[in-house]
Amino acid sequence: MLNRSIAIDLGTCNTVIFIKHKGIIFNEPTVIAVSETNNHTYTVGYEAAKLIGRTPQGIKIIHPLKNGVIADLDATIQFISAIFRFTKYSRYLKRSKIVISAPSDLTPVEKNALNQLGKKLGASKIVIENKAKMAAIGSDLDVNSSKGSMIVDIGGGTTDVAVLSVGKVVVSKSIPNAGLLIDEAIMRYMRVTHNMKIGEKNAEYIKMKIGSVGSNFENRLLQVSGVSVETSLPHSVIVTTQSISEVITPIVKDIVDCIRDILFITPPELAGDIVENGISISGGVALLNGLREELEQELNLPVRVTSDPLLSTLEGCKISLRTI
Repeated sequence: MLNRSIAIDLGTCNTVIFIKHKGIIFNEPTVIAVSETNNHTYTVGYEAAKLIGRTPQGIKIIHPLKNGVIADLDATIQFISAIFRFTKYSRYLKRSKIVISAPSDLTPVEKNALNQLGKKLGASKIVIENKAKMAAIGSDLDVNSSKGSMIVDIGGGTTDVAVLSVGKVVVSKSIPNAGLLIDEAIMRYMRVTHNMKIGEKNAEYIKMKIGSVGSNFENRLLQVSGVSVETSLPHSVIVTTQSISEVITPIVKDIVDCIRDILFITPPELAGDIVENGISISGGVALLNGLREELEQELNLPVRVTSDPLLSTLEGCKISLRTI
């Protein structure tokens, strides 16, 4: 008999899917390419992401999620169904038990969309778990202890902050200041400062290559190619770590303010535990150069990056599967 236990970290930028006894079957961008004429799935994941900015005629690119929640339910169903079909695991969806991560501030409409997703995929049960809680569990934080622990999960669409104690989320908050917002800020900077249009993939590359926060960094140079706003012709300019840092810093400041907001409403006893044990950060942006040090300086608290920040949330979802 098939073991139909599935964990899904459904992210705005990246989706990871795990099947019990099979392992991770998908760890790729949350992107789907479909035919404009009949809505047939052309490709998903990395192959679909490669087409961004160079889409063939008759094909459209869809990002099913926005700010960590489902923006297009039909496209999300199509995206996940295609993953299971392309990986030849479709039979595992029927009557499956699914644990799926989601931001803490889900509205009833957004939660209903996730429940509808589970039903339309054929699941017999779907459990929606707090993304930050799953990241904490997946990072081996002792969330079942009476002592407080804080996790900050900075993904593509959202930053989720939570304080946990005795296995429960005590206080939490989700904001849309995360990786995609940084990419958008870089695109805007290139247009305003250098009169150049670049795509989201190029902006992400700049962020990963020379993105940094704080003041203690090597001021590197990077040649960036795009399209001149004035001539509509290909154009190249040199950008520096210093300039990109100035773009990223305001977004990081908002994340710092979100953490401070949560610390302010955290019960004093648990806040004392956090002062002692520090803060853990996960998600792709946790790997941004200088971010850990900047958070430590701004918050005056010890900060550590989890051992596998890109997979912390999925690991938590996998552990949660054992209880359903």
